[in-house]
Amino acid sequence: MNTTIQYIKQKCPDNIKIGIVLGSGLNAFCNSLESKISISYNDIPGFRQASVKGHKGEFVSGSLHNHNIICANGRFHYYEGYKYNDVAVIIDVFKALGCDLVIMTNASGCVIKEWKVGDLMLINGHLDYSFTKSKNKPTIISDGWYDNSLLSKVIEIAREKNVTLREGIYTWTTGPSYETISEIEEIKQLGGHAVGMSGLPEIERIYNLNMKMIGLCCLTNHASGISGKELTHSEVVEKAQNSHTDFIKLLNAIIEQIEIN
Repeated sequence: MNTTIQYIKQKCPDNIKIGIVLGSGLNAFCNSLESKISISYNDIPGFRQASVKGHKGEFVSGSLHNHNIICANGRFHYYEGYKYNDVAVIIDVFKALGCDLVIMTNASGCVIKEWKVGDLMLINGHLDYSFTKSKNKPTIISDGWYDNSLLSKVIEIAREKNVTLREGIYTWTTGPSYETISEIEEIKQLGGHAVGMSGLPEIERIYNLNMKMIGLCCLTNHASGISGKELTHSEVVEKAQNSHTDFIKLLNAIIEQIEIN
């Protein structure tokens, strides 16, 4: 890991305080950065490759609104065969580079019929529906994990920028197959609003490393049984790309207005 960090540090600007994990189809944000530098995962000693469509597999660093930033354009998933503790290695990199804030994004299925595909959702709690650690019925985790003042600021920014921002509980499943209709119904009954195959390992690592976090879901489709359509990963990537205007607008405004220690 030391060799990995040293290699990345040599390529990136100093004093990086914000790390952003970009979900499927959300890589267009990287075009907002000034003095942009791209580092392919393939070129980093001791690092791994992203293998999922929509995840390019690179770190992209640069500046925006006088903040030095590093983006992970491509993440890792439990269903790719990694051990649970290895999935969130990107967060370890962010921490080693000095990041105080992580903006964790992903493409998610929407469990709420009344919400629209393309809306964004701010995560204010989560459910672990993977059953990898316990076979018991999952319960919502939120208290102490999510900074209410930070969430309130993001909601205020979204309102100022006229961006539709839902708030809700993110539900993690292992994938790679999409959830069944009965599973989605149970997730809804448990209190979930969005469901996806990434994010929770990173959320847990961010929490354990005492970093601040903003979690944003791009709702790229209605989950199984909500719309009546069969889901495909290609459709998810396409919908995420189509909704990137509001995503980029909100992300830009957050970085401009948020206070970093």
